[in-house]
Amino acid sequence: MEKFLQIIDEIRVNPSTEVLCFTLHRVTGAALVIFLLFHIWTLSSVFQGPDAFDKAVGKFNNPMGHAMEYALLLTVFIHLLNGLRITLVELFDLSSIQRGLMLGSVGILILVAVYSYGIFF
Repeated sequence: MEKFLQIIDEIRVNPSTEVLCFTLHRVTGAALVIFLLFHIWTLSSVFQGPDAFDKAVGKFNNPMGHAMEYALLLTVFIHLLNGLRITLVELFDLSSIQRGLMLGSVGILILVAVYSYGIFF
């Protein structure tokens, strides 16, 4: 909890691109780990037979389930684009254009969000 409060304090004191991207990467990574645990739990119903699996998966075939899938897609893309940005900055010493890379990532994320919205809804 103390580490969490330190991160929140750092964002409040120094809201730089690096700190915001670092925090966002950690939050999306944690969210993906939590999703993975629930995903494995849901898929484990296959061991109880086809009816149990269909029932477990069918719980997500509604507007709320589609919204959760859409949020998952955006979370994956945020984490992916931020990871690529970090890789480019670290491998090619592009820290001077880090803000531009972040804005490019946000632009790509907006394109994915707008395009995929029509698919999910």
